Amino acid sequence: MNRIIYIVLTIWLGIINSGCYVSHALRETIPSSAAIGIQDERTVRIEAVIKKTMRRKRIPGISIAVIDGGELVWAQGFGWRDVKNRLPVDTETIFQAGSISKNIAALTVLVLSDTGGIDLNKDVNSILKSWQLPSKCQEQPVTLRHLLTHQAGTGPKAFMGFHESRKAPTLIEVLNGYSWYILGIRRPVKVIEPPESGYRYSGGGYCVVQQVLEDSEGESFDRIAHQRVLDPLMMTHSTFLLYPDKEMRRNIANGYGWFHGTLFRGRWRIYPEAAAAGLWTTPSDLARMIIAIQRAVKGNSTGPLSTEVAKEFLKPQFEPEYGMGVFLGNENGDPIFFFGGFNWGYVSKFRAGVTNGRGWVIMSNGQNTKFFDPIVEVISDAFGWDTDNSAPLNK
Repeated sequence: MNRIIYIVLTIWLGIINSGCYVSHALRETIPSSAAIGIQDERTVRIEAVIKKTMRRKRIPGISIAVIDGGELVWAQGFGWRDVKNRLPVDTETIFQAGSISKNIAALTVLVLSDTGGIDLNKDVNSILKSWQLPSKCQEQPVTLRHLLTHQAGTGPKAFMGFHESRKAPTLIEVLNGYSWYILGIRRPVKVIEPPESGYRYSGGGYCVVQQVLEDSEGESFDRIAHQRVLDPLMMTHSTFLLYPDKEMRRNIANGYGWFHGTLFRGRWRIYPEAAAAGLWTTPSDLARMIIAIQRAVKGNSTGPLSTEVAKEFLKPQFEPEYGMGVFLGNENGDPIFFFGGFNWGYVSKFRAGVTNGRGWVIMSNGQNTKFFDPIVEVISDAFGWDTDNSAPLNK
């Protein structure tokens, strides 16, 4: 009983501590970084709403990028990447992207498929060399197309990451199941429902994708993603490394939030499940990815994202609202694609038009997932977009 009381008190005090810590910093003047692109009355209006939202929702730092006319027209950082040391967010501050990692993983596979390097419709167990995907549906092979579109019937759904200062398990160890130090629960990656039986979101499925790429290409997933997508798109502040290099570590946003600060100590979690949740990046880098897709769809592709790759990425797969690792929708008659990511201490989202050359990316180092609406509304209004803000933001 005493131990239970101690745990409850620790969590309660952690919640108060974490909330007060961030709130105190946000009572001060919230810093704004130098902006990329325009600075006019539109960005002044957006900045005021961002800072008001940060105070109301207790979000230490936000970084944003806006695309209009098919170009990155504005990017800026607000608040603190390190609250304790009062280090501000700028446009080169890197955040954990959470499940937005899946978009880069899907594009990496599609680029390889486009050049004949890998078959989207082949049984993954015939490609895998160092591990095999267990399945209770042996008569129905699982393909990369199934895995990328969450139609493989795999679990688990998501991962909790590991302490930044500890040695993380290997990807094979993750695939074979690892134990929570409190509950001792094993969560191996396996097929638990027949493929194509319905949409079943699975970070575990993307771990299989990661292993397929590493076995097929004979290189680390980070290196493959850099060669095929990140470097050609000039995403120079992005990496899938578990431990970013010294240069990147100088400008990382620490993760905040009562749950992160109370139960998960440290500045951030690390994810050997890189394809599912391990991307470090900036809104400007993600905007470059979005712009490359938008241009490729129109036949103006440069670099690795051909028109075929972009169209396959955005083509409904099995169900009309799901593309190749991305959500699809419609906004006032214009097709859109969007996605979001959540890691402990970080929340990020993007939404973009397929053909109208518009889009936004917002990344934060807080755990509040319900702060996007007022910021998106003021962006839409400031840039004169006739936007249907009822389009889903919470997927």
